[in-house]
Amino acid sequence: MKKYIIFASIGFELVGLIVGCFYLGQYLDQKYNTKGMIFVGLTFACLIGWLWRVIWLLRKMQKSEEEADLKNSEKK
Repeated sequence: MKKYIIFASIGFELVGLIVGCFYLGQYLDQKYNTKGMIFVGLTFACLIGWLWRVIWLLRKMQKSEEEADLKNSEKK
């Protein structure tokens, strides 16, 4: 059950990042007159960070499953 909640929250994180990057990027672009470049850079940076987090979560979950399988096989 916990796994499903984690993966559901990943989608909400992505939506929040995109909306946050949109508004912050729009504000900074207007302030510094960069014609959308801050928005694009901020969006790519956030997406790369988000993807890194997803990969980290997947590896962490995989390790915990492997440890649980190892413990179960030792009990038998």
